[in-house]
Amino acid sequence: MAVGNTIGSGSQLSTGEQSFATIELVDGSRLVLQPSSRLKVEELARYRNTDALETRLRLDSGRIESIVTKTAAPRPKFTVTTPTATIGVRGTEFRVGADDTSASSRTEVTEGTVGVTGDKGKAAAVPAGFGVVAEAGGKISGPVALLPPPELGGLPKLQDRTIVRFGFPPVAGAGKYRVQVGSDAEMRHVLAESLSFGPEAKFADLPDGDYTLRVRGVDARSLEGRDADFAFKLKARPEPPFAVSPVGGIKLRGESAELSWAASTEAARYRVQLANDAKFANLIADIDRVDGTVVMPARRLPPGEYYWRARSIRTDGDAGPWGDPQRFTLKPLPADPEPPKIGDQQLAFAWSAEPGQTFLFQFARDAGFVDLVTEQRLDQASTTIARPDGGTYFMRVRATDADGFVGPFTSPQKIDVPIPPPPWWLLLMLLPAVL
Repeated sequence: MAVGNTIGSGSQLSTGEQSFATIELVDGSRLVLQPSSRLKVEELARYRNTDALETRLRLDSGRIESIVTKTAAPRPKFTVTTPTATIGVRGTEFRVGADDTSASSRTEVTEGTVGVTGDKGKAAAVPAGFGVVAEAGGKISGPVALLPPPELGGLPKLQDRTIVRFGFPPVAGAGKYRVQVGSDAEMRHVLAESLSFGPEAKFADLPDGDYTLRVRGVDARSLEGRDADFAFKLKARPEPPFAVSPVGGIKLRGESAELSWAASTEAARYRVQLANDAKFANLIADIDRVDGTVVMPARRLPPGEYYWRARSIRTDGDAGPWGDPQRFTLKPLPADPEPPKIGDQQLAFAWSAEPGQTFLFQFARDAGFVDLVTEQRLDQASTTIARPDGGTYFMRVRATDADGFVGPFTSPQKIDVPIPPPPWWLLLMLLPAVL
Protein backbone atom coordinates (compact mmCIF):
# COMPACT_ATOMS: atom_id res chain seq x y z
CA MET A 1 0.00 0.00 0.00
CA ALA A 2 1.31 3.43 -0.94
CA VAL A 3 0.88 6.84 0.67
CA GLY A 4 -2.45 8.39 -0.35
CA ASN A 5 -4.23 5.13 -1.13
CA THR A 6 -7.90 4.80 -0.19
CA ILE A 7 -9.05 1.88 1.92
CA GLY A 8 -12.56 0.57 2.54
CA SER A 9 -14.50 -2.15 4.29
CA GLY A 10 -12.69 -5.46 4.10
CA SER A 11 -9.23 -3.96 3.74
CA GLN A 12 -6.46 -5.70 5.65
CA LEU A 13 -3.27 -3.99 6.70
CA SER A 14 -0.05 -5.31 8.20
CA THR A 15 3.17 -3.58 9.18
CA GLY A 16 6.75 -4.79 9.44
CA GLU A 17 9.09 -4.62 12.41
CA GLN A 18 10.03 -0.96 11.84
CA SER A 19 7.10 0.36 9.80
CA PHE A 20 3.99 2.38 10.59
CA ALA A 21 0.73 3.11 8.77
CA THR A 22 -1.39 6.22 9.43
CA ILE A 23 -5.08 5.99 8.50
CA GLU A 24 -7.20 9.15 8.18
CA LEU A 25 -10.94 8.59 8.43
CA VAL A 26 -13.52 10.79 6.68
CA ASP A 27 -14.41 12.55 9.94
CA GLY A 28 -10.79 13.48 10.57
CA SER A 29 -10.11 10.73 13.11
CA ARG A 30 -6.65 9.25 12.89
CA LEU A 31 -5.28 5.78 13.53
CA VAL A 32 -1.59 4.94 13.63
CA LEU A 33 -0.89 1.25 13.14
CA GLN A 34 2.29 0.37 15.02
CA PRO A 35 5.07 -2.00 13.90
CA SER A 36 4.38 -5.75 13.61
CA SER A 37 0.62 -5.28 13.62
CA ARG A 38 -2.30 -6.84 11.71
CA LEU A 39 -5.55 -4.91 11.28
CA LYS A 40 -8.76 -5.56 9.33
CA VAL A 41 -11.23 -2.83 8.44
CA GLU A 42 -14.52 -4.60 9.01
CA GLU A 43 -16.81 -1.63 8.40
CA LEU A 44 -16.46 1.97 7.21
CA ALA A 45 -19.94 3.37 6.64
CA ARG A 46 -22.07 6.49 6.82
CA TYR A 47 -25.75 6.13 7.69
CA ARG A 48 -28.03 7.18 4.85
CA ASN A 49 -29.38 10.75 5.08
CA THR A 50 -27.35 11.44 8.27
CA ASP A 51 -23.85 12.50 9.27
CA ALA A 52 -23.47 9.50 11.58
CA LEU A 53 -20.49 7.26 10.88
CA GLU A 54 -19.74 3.70 11.83
CA THR A 55 -16.18 2.39 12.03
CA ARG A 56 -15.44 -1.19 13.04
CA LEU A 57 -11.86 -2.44 13.14
CA ARG A 58 -10.39 -5.76 14.15
CA LEU A 59 -6.87 -5.80 15.60
CA ASP A 60 -5.56 -9.36 15.51
CA SER A 61 -2.09 -8.51 16.84
CA GLY A 62 0.09 -5.49 17.47
CA ARG A 63 -1.02 -2.02 18.51
CA ILE A 64 -2.92 0.98 17.27
CA GLU A 65 -2.98 4.52 18.60
CA SER A 66 -6.09 6.49 17.85
CA ILE A 67 -7.42 10.03 18.05
CA VAL A 68 -11.16 9.94 17.35
CA THR A 69 -12.77 13.22 16.38
CA LYS A 70 -15.37 14.53 18.83
CA THR A 71 -18.77 14.88 17.21
CA ALA A 72 -22.32 15.86 18.15
CA ALA A 73 -23.85 13.39 15.68
CA PRO A 74 -26.35 10.97 17.26
CA ARG A 75 -25.09 7.57 18.35
CA PRO A 76 -21.78 7.52 16.49
CA LYS A 77 -20.10 4.13 16.49
CA PHE A 78 -16.38 3.48 16.66
CA THR A 79 -15.28 0.08 17.83
CA VAL A 80 -12.04 -1.88 17.88
CA THR A 81 -12.26 -5.64 18.38
CA THR A 82 -9.36 -7.74 19.61
CA PRO A 83 -9.28 -11.51 20.25
CA THR A 84 -10.23 -10.85 23.89
CA ALA A 85 -12.26 -7.62 23.97
CA THR A 86 -14.32 -5.04 22.12
CA ILE A 87 -13.47 -1.39 22.67
CA GLY A 88 -16.17 1.22 22.02
CA VAL A 89 -15.24 4.89 21.96
CA ARG A 90 -16.69 8.33 21.41
CA GLY A 91 -14.55 11.41 20.99
CA THR A 92 -11.40 10.19 22.65
CA GLU A 93 -7.70 9.42 22.44
CA PHE A 94 -6.80 5.85 23.21
CA ARG A 95 -4.39 3.00 22.48
CA VAL A 96 -5.11 -0.68 21.98
CA GLY A 97 -2.63 -3.53 21.99
CA ALA A 98 -3.37 -7.18 21.18
CA ASP A 99 -0.88 -9.87 22.22
CA ASP A 100 -1.38 -13.00 20.18
CA THR A 101 1.10 -14.97 22.31
CA SER A 102 -0.52 -14.45 25.71
CA ALA A 103 -4.14 -14.12 24.53
CA SER A 104 -4.65 -10.72 26.12
CA SER A 105 -5.24 -7.15 25.06
CA ARG A 106 -4.65 -3.79 26.67
CA THR A 107 -6.50 -0.52 26.38
CA GLU A 108 -5.11 2.81 27.56
CA VAL A 109 -7.13 6.02 27.52
CA THR A 110 -5.49 9.43 27.45
CA GLU A 111 -8.60 11.53 26.76
CA GLY A 112 -12.36 10.86 27.04
CA THR A 113 -13.88 7.56 28.06
CA VAL A 114 -13.73 4.10 26.52
CA GLY A 115 -16.04 1.13 27.06
CA VAL A 116 -14.26 -2.24 27.08
CA THR A 117 -16.31 -5.44 26.82
CA GLY A 118 -14.70 -8.84 27.32
CA ASP A 119 -15.41 -11.86 25.17
CA LYS A 120 -17.90 -13.11 27.84
CA GLY A 121 -19.83 -9.86 27.93
CA LYS A 122 -18.25 -8.33 31.02
CA ALA A 123 -17.86 -4.58 30.53
CA ALA A 124 -15.76 -1.83 32.08
CA ALA A 125 -15.76 1.93 31.59
CA VAL A 126 -12.23 3.28 31.34
CA PRO A 127 -11.78 7.03 31.95
CA ALA A 128 -8.89 9.18 30.82
CA GLY A 129 -5.65 8.38 32.59
CA PHE A 130 -6.47 4.72 33.14
CA GLY A 131 -6.03 1.41 31.36
CA VAL A 132 -7.36 -2.14 31.56
CA VAL A 133 -6.17 -5.60 30.61
CA ALA A 134 -8.63 -8.02 28.97
CA GLU A 135 -7.71 -11.69 29.04
CA ALA A 136 -9.14 -14.77 27.36
CA GLY A 137 -12.19 -16.08 29.21
CA GLY A 138 -13.74 -12.66 29.65
CA LYS A 139 -11.62 -11.48 32.57
CA ILE A 140 -11.12 -7.70 32.61
CA SER A 141 -8.97 -5.98 35.19
CA GLY A 142 -10.19 -2.97 37.07
CA PRO A 143 -9.03 0.40 35.73
CA VAL A 144 -5.35 0.96 36.50
CA ALA A 145 -3.89 4.46 36.71
CA LEU A 146 -1.44 5.05 33.85
CA LEU A 147 2.10 6.00 34.69
CA PRO A 148 2.83 9.75 34.61
CA PRO A 149 4.71 11.18 31.64
CA PRO A 150 8.51 11.21 31.83
CA GLU A 151 10.28 14.51 32.40
CA LEU A 152 11.98 15.53 29.15
CA GLY A 153 12.65 19.20 29.84
CA GLY A 154 16.39 18.71 30.32
CA LEU A 155 17.06 16.99 27.00
CA PRO A 156 19.25 18.72 24.39
CA LYS A 157 17.24 20.41 21.66
CA LEU A 158 20.02 19.91 19.12
CA GLN A 159 21.39 16.51 18.15
CA ASP A 160 24.57 16.60 16.06
CA ARG A 161 25.46 12.94 15.57
CA THR A 162 23.96 10.44 13.12
CA ILE A 163 23.07 8.19 16.06
CA VAL A 164 20.52 10.17 18.07
CA ARG A 165 20.79 9.41 21.81
CA PHE A 166 18.51 10.50 24.64
CA GLY A 167 18.70 9.79 28.35
CA PHE A 168 15.90 10.93 30.65
CA PRO A 169 14.95 10.59 34.33
CA PRO A 170 13.32 7.25 35.19
CA VAL A 171 9.60 7.00 35.93
CA ALA A 172 8.66 5.21 39.16
CA GLY A 173 6.95 1.92 38.33
CA ALA A 174 8.21 1.73 34.75
CA GLY A 175 10.00 -1.45 33.70
CA LYS A 176 10.29 -0.38 30.07
CA TYR A 177 9.85 2.71 27.93
CA ARG A 178 8.17 3.16 24.56
CA VAL A 179 10.08 5.81 22.59
CA GLN A 180 8.94 7.15 19.22
CA VAL A 181 10.23 9.72 16.76
CA GLY A 182 7.86 11.56 14.45
CA SER A 183 8.36 14.13 11.73
CA ASP A 184 5.54 16.39 12.99
CA ALA A 185 4.34 17.74 16.31
CA GLU A 186 1.05 15.81 16.14
CA MET A 187 2.90 12.50 15.54
CA ARG A 188 0.85 11.82 12.43
CA HIS A 189 3.97 10.45 10.77
CA VAL A 190 5.88 8.19 13.12
CA LEU A 191 9.25 7.28 11.64
CA ALA A 192 10.84 5.04 14.25
CA GLU A 193 10.31 3.59 17.69
CA SER A 194 12.08 1.46 20.25
CA LEU A 195 11.16 -0.38 23.43
CA SER A 196 13.91 0.27 25.95
CA PHE A 197 14.47 -1.47 29.29
CA GLY A 198 16.09 1.66 30.68
CA PRO A 199 15.36 5.42 30.60
CA GLU A 200 17.23 5.95 27.36
CA ALA A 201 16.79 5.63 23.63
CA LYS A 202 18.81 5.85 20.46
CA PHE A 203 17.92 6.02 16.78
CA ALA A 204 20.01 5.82 13.62
CA ASP A 205 19.59 6.74 9.96
CA LEU A 206 17.33 9.75 10.50
CA PRO A 207 17.93 12.52 7.95
CA ASP A 208 18.71 16.01 9.22
CA GLY A 209 15.54 17.87 10.14
CA ASP A 210 13.05 18.79 12.87
CA TYR A 211 11.46 15.99 14.90
CA THR A 212 9.22 15.17 17.85
CA LEU A 213 10.32 12.68 20.47
CA ARG A 214 7.53 10.87 22.34
CA VAL A 215 8.26 8.81 25.46
CA ARG A 216 6.00 6.85 27.80
CA GLY A 217 6.68 4.40 30.62
CA VAL A 218 5.41 0.82 30.55
CA ASP A 219 4.34 -0.80 33.83
CA ALA A 220 4.47 -4.42 35.02
CA ARG A 221 1.09 -5.17 33.34
CA SER A 222 2.51 -3.85 30.03
CA LEU A 223 0.11 -0.91 30.21
CA GLU A 224 1.70 2.14 28.60
CA GLY A 225 1.56 5.42 30.46
CA ARG A 226 0.95 9.02 29.53
CA ASP A 227 2.97 10.58 26.73
CA ALA A 228 5.69 13.18 27.04
CA ASP A 229 6.64 14.99 23.82
CA PHE A 230 9.83 16.88 23.09
CA ALA A 231 10.80 18.80 19.95
CA PHE A 232 14.39 18.51 18.76
CA LYS A 233 16.51 19.28 15.72
CA LEU A 234 18.97 16.91 14.05
CA LYS A 235 21.94 18.52 12.27
CA ALA A 236 24.58 15.83 11.93
CA ARG A 237 25.76 16.31 8.35
CA PRO A 238 28.17 16.74 6.75
CA GLU A 239 29.68 14.43 9.34
CA PRO A 240 32.86 15.60 11.06
CA PRO A 241 36.08 13.98 9.87
CA PHE A 242 37.74 11.26 11.91
CA ALA A 243 40.68 12.62 13.87
CA VAL A 244 43.98 10.88 13.09
CA SER A 245 46.66 12.66 15.14
CA PRO A 246 47.19 13.68 17.86
CA VAL A 247 44.40 11.80 19.69
CA GLY A 248 43.68 10.11 22.99
CA GLY A 249 45.56 12.49 25.26
CA ILE A 250 48.90 11.60 23.69
CA LYS A 251 52.04 13.44 24.76
CA LEU A 252 54.29 15.11 22.21
CA ARG A 253 57.71 16.67 22.61
CA GLY A 254 58.30 19.64 20.39
CA GLU A 255 57.64 23.30 19.78
CA SER A 256 54.33 22.78 17.91
CA ALA A 257 51.97 20.05 16.73
CA GLU A 258 50.70 18.94 13.33
CA LEU A 259 46.97 18.11 13.31
CA SER A 260 45.62 15.55 10.86
CA TRP A 261 42.30 13.86 10.06
CA ALA A 262 40.71 11.52 7.53
CA ALA A 263 39.15 12.96 4.38
CA SER A 264 35.33 13.19 4.39
CA THR A 265 33.54 12.45 1.12
CA GLU A 266 30.99 15.18 1.92
CA ALA A 267 33.53 17.89 2.64
CA ALA A 268 34.94 20.45 0.22
CA ARG A 269 37.04 21.98 3.00
CA TYR A 270 37.41 21.99 6.77
CA ARG A 271 37.48 24.34 9.71
CA VAL A 272 39.93 23.61 12.53
CA GLN A 273 40.18 25.05 16.02
CA LEU A 274 42.90 24.78 18.66
CA ALA A 275 42.36 25.78 22.29
CA ASN A 276 43.79 25.15 25.73
CA ASP A 277 40.37 24.24 27.22
CA ALA A 278 37.85 21.51 26.35
CA LYS A 279 35.03 24.04 25.80
CA PHE A 280 37.09 26.04 23.28
CA ALA A 281 36.39 29.26 25.14
CA ASN A 282 40.02 30.33 24.82
CA LEU A 283 40.90 29.80 21.18
CA ILE A 284 44.53 29.76 20.15
CA ALA A 285 43.81 29.22 16.45
CA ASP A 286 40.62 29.19 14.34
CA ILE A 287 41.38 28.32 10.71
CA ASP A 288 38.25 28.65 8.59
CA ARG A 289 39.43 27.28 5.26
CA VAL A 290 41.62 24.18 5.17
CA ASP A 291 41.61 22.40 1.84
CA GLY A 292 43.68 19.38 2.86
CA THR A 293 43.66 17.06 5.86
CA VAL A 294 46.77 18.35 7.67
CA VAL A 295 47.44 21.68 9.31
CA MET A 296 49.92 23.16 11.77
CA PRO A 297 47.89 25.89 13.53
CA ALA A 298 50.90 27.60 15.16
CA ARG A 299 54.63 27.51 14.56
CA ARG A 300 55.49 27.75 18.23
CA LEU A 301 53.40 26.73 21.24
CA PRO A 302 54.38 26.82 24.89
CA PRO A 303 54.38 23.49 26.73
CA GLY A 304 50.97 22.57 28.11
CA GLU A 305 47.66 20.76 27.49
CA TYR A 306 45.75 21.46 24.26
CA TYR A 307 42.48 20.53 22.56
CA TRP A 308 41.65 20.52 18.85
CA ARG A 309 38.62 19.74 16.69
CA ALA A 310 37.54 19.89 13.06
CA ARG A 311 34.29 20.19 11.11
CA SER A 312 33.37 19.45 7.49
CA ILE A 313 32.06 22.15 5.15
CA ARG A 314 30.26 21.45 1.88
CA THR A 315 30.86 23.32 -1.37
CA ASP A 316 27.83 25.56 -0.72
CA GLY A 317 29.15 26.54 2.72
CA ASP A 318 26.89 24.23 4.72
CA ALA A 319 28.90 23.37 7.84
CA GLY A 320 28.44 20.17 9.79
CA PRO A 321 28.92 19.69 13.53
CA TRP A 322 32.27 19.80 15.24
CA GLY A 323 34.07 16.53 15.81
CA ASP A 324 34.80 15.33 19.31
CA PRO A 325 37.56 17.36 20.99
CA GLN A 326 40.94 15.66 20.92
CA ARG A 327 43.36 16.31 23.79
CA PHE A 328 47.13 16.23 23.70
CA THR A 329 49.99 17.43 25.87
CA LEU A 330 52.93 19.30 24.40
CA LYS A 331 56.19 18.90 26.28
CA PRO A 332 59.43 20.73 25.56
CA LEU A 333 62.14 19.07 23.53
CA PRO A 334 64.70 17.30 25.70
CA ALA A 335 67.59 19.51 26.73
CA ASP A 336 70.96 18.60 25.30
CA PRO A 337 73.20 16.78 27.80
CA GLU A 338 76.02 18.63 29.43
CA PRO A 339 79.46 18.17 27.84
CA PRO A 340 81.08 15.04 29.24
CA LYS A 341 83.84 15.24 31.82
CA ILE A 342 86.90 13.55 30.39
CA GLY A 343 89.12 11.93 32.98
CA ASP A 344 92.24 9.88 32.67
CA GLN A 345 90.37 6.60 32.92
CA GLN A 346 86.71 7.39 32.15
CA LEU A 347 84.13 9.71 30.64
CA ALA A 348 81.27 11.04 32.85
CA PHE A 349 77.92 12.11 31.35
CA ALA A 350 74.91 13.89 32.93
CA TRP A 351 71.66 15.40 31.64
CA SER A 352 68.41 16.92 32.91
CA ALA A 353 65.51 14.63 33.85
CA GLU A 354 61.95 14.49 35.16
CA PRO A 355 60.81 12.33 38.11
CA GLY A 356 60.24 8.70 37.22
CA GLN A 357 62.02 8.76 33.85
CA THR A 358 64.27 6.00 32.54
CA PHE A 359 66.82 6.46 29.75
CA LEU A 360 68.47 4.87 26.76
CA PHE A 361 72.07 6.12 26.43
CA GLN A 362 74.06 5.57 23.24
CA PHE A 363 77.74 6.29 22.55
CA ALA A 364 79.01 5.65 19.01
CA ARG A 365 81.86 6.25 16.61
CA ASP A 366 79.52 7.71 13.95
CA ALA A 367 76.69 10.26 13.87
CA GLY A 368 74.26 7.62 12.58
CA PHE A 369 74.85 5.50 15.71
CA VAL A 370 75.52 2.36 13.69
CA ASP A 371 78.99 1.69 15.13
CA LEU A 372 78.08 1.70 18.82
CA VAL A 373 80.72 1.72 21.49
CA THR A 374 78.13 1.17 24.21
CA GLU A 375 74.36 1.31 24.74
CA GLN A 376 72.93 1.49 28.25
CA ARG A 377 69.46 1.46 29.81
CA LEU A 378 69.53 3.60 32.91
CA ASP A 379 67.34 4.56 35.85
CA GLN A 380 69.30 7.74 36.54
CA ALA A 381 70.28 10.75 34.44
CA SER A 382 73.99 10.06 34.47
CA THR A 383 76.52 7.39 33.56
CA THR A 384 80.26 6.78 33.19
CA ILE A 385 82.12 4.71 30.64
CA ALA A 386 85.74 3.66 30.25
CA ARG A 387 87.75 6.25 28.39
CA PRO A 388 87.98 5.11 24.76
CA ASP A 389 90.90 5.59 22.42
CA GLY A 390 91.43 9.11 21.22
CA GLY A 391 89.21 10.27 18.41
CA THR A 392 85.78 11.70 17.55
CA TYR A 393 82.64 10.15 19.09
CA PHE A 394 78.93 10.88 19.32
CA MET A 395 76.41 10.48 22.12
CA ARG A 396 72.63 10.88 22.58
CA VAL A 397 69.93 10.07 25.17
CA ARG A 398 66.23 9.12 24.92
CA ALA A 399 63.90 9.42 27.94
CA THR A 400 60.86 7.27 28.76
CA ASP A 401 58.35 8.86 31.15
CA ALA A 402 56.84 7.04 34.11
CA ASP A 403 53.57 6.54 32.16
CA GLY A 404 55.42 4.79 29.31
CA PHE A 405 55.63 7.73 26.91
CA VAL A 406 58.85 7.41 24.87
CA GLY A 407 60.33 10.72 23.87
CA PRO A 408 62.71 11.49 21.02
CA PHE A 409 66.46 11.21 21.18
CA THR A 410 68.37 14.35 22.00
CA SER A 411 70.28 15.80 19.09
CA PRO A 412 73.61 13.98 18.63
CA GLN A 413 76.55 15.59 20.43
CA LYS A 414 80.09 15.30 19.05
CA ILE A 415 82.83 14.52 21.53
CA ASP A 416 86.55 14.77 20.80
CA VAL A 417 88.57 12.54 23.09
CA PRO A 418 92.22 13.65 23.06
CA ILE A 419 94.97 11.16 22.38
CA PRO A 420 96.66 10.70 25.73
CA PRO A 421 100.38 11.74 26.04
CA PRO A 422 102.92 8.90 26.09
CA PRO A 423 103.91 7.56 29.52
CA TRP A 424 106.89 9.22 31.26
CA TRP A 425 109.06 6.12 31.10
CA LEU A 426 108.71 6.09 27.31
CA LEU A 427 110.06 9.64 27.25
CA LEU A 428 113.11 8.57 29.30
CA MET A 429 113.84 5.82 26.80
CA LEU A 430 113.84 8.38 24.05
CA LEU A 431 116.33 10.77 25.75
CA PRO A 432 119.57 8.91 24.74
CA ALA A 433 118.48 8.93 21.15
CA VAL A 434 117.98 12.65 21.35
CA LEU A 435 121.39 13.19 22.95
